[in-house]
Amino acid sequence: MNFAPADWALQAVFASEPKADEQRTPSPQGDEIAQRQILEVGPDRMMFVRFVYPVVPASETRGDLYRSSVETLMRSRYGVIRTDEPWDLAEHQGMRLVIEHPKEKTFREVRLIKIGASLYFASAEWVGGKTPSAPVAKFLASIALQPAFADARAVEERERWREIVFGGFKLRYDASRWFRDPQATDPLAVALLRVDETAEAEFTYSPERNAAPTMEETVIGEAKKDAESVKVVKRAKRMRGTATVEDLRYTVRSEGVTYENRGYFYSGSEGTIHLRAWSPDRTYARAEGDISELLDGLTITRGAPPLKAATP
Repeated sequence: MNFAPADWALQAVFASEPKADEQRTPSPQGDEIAQRQILEVGPDRMMFVRFVYPVVPASETRGDLYRSSVETLMRSRYGVIRTDEPWDLAEHQGMRLVIEHPKEKTFREVRLIKIGASLYFASAEWVGGKTPSAPVAKFLASIALQPAFADARAVEERERWREIVFGGFKLRYDASRWFRDPQATDPLAVALLRVDETAEAEFTYSPERNAAPTMEETVIGEAKKDAESVKVVKRAKRMRGTATVEDLRYTVRSEGVTYENRGYFYSGSEGTIHLRAWSPDRTYARAEGDISELLDGLTITRGAPPLKAATP
């Protein structure tokens, strides 16, 4: 069976249809997802896994990612590494290990490679000496890079972007810089945190049109409810496609800390959205570029019908 889904960078051939499952591991940044394909042929066991992370792993930390994965593997079962060498596919750099498990009298070959936003893990275990059995050798030889993923730079750029959609409103954000707060569960709001947690953002939706004459009145009025002081620093209009949004920069002082806020706000027949980000004044300058990029990831489709529930 040829296994080559379009969203996987790697493909492989199994002797028969593998068993598929998905494992989720909670982390402070959200679930790490392991999409697994497993096949046992007699004493041989083959596994092909794609790990997807809530934050796109940086290319410069690739080596740390591989080492951490290997350490986790070695903790789960005792083994002795017999081979440790590079395993590269086109412009992508990976590693290949051959591990002996003396207790079980088996050998295992493991391959790790980060491509785009995912870590790919291939493992095959067989009984006997260091030379793999025929089914294992065939499986390992079939692992190949899919053509659409050959250009490493293009893949890194393409796969770091993710989307949040509320009806006619779409926010495209950089998942190497921002992650969705797993503690936020409101279906009509998404909370985002900058990776270093120096800035936060919120994208909220309502199917109703804003009742106030301007979005500024609503936004500043809400901010004043719990703040010691609120001050508008700058106001402007921006085009997002064919729609005009209110661009507000304002400060909010709460519990002795001043927060710099900037947001795009819109209301129309499609519904109402608030997209804002903020950071304490001492760190705002460091986060400002990422905040501007986040806001500019908003697109609005005019005339789209309002939603009664958010699109996940």
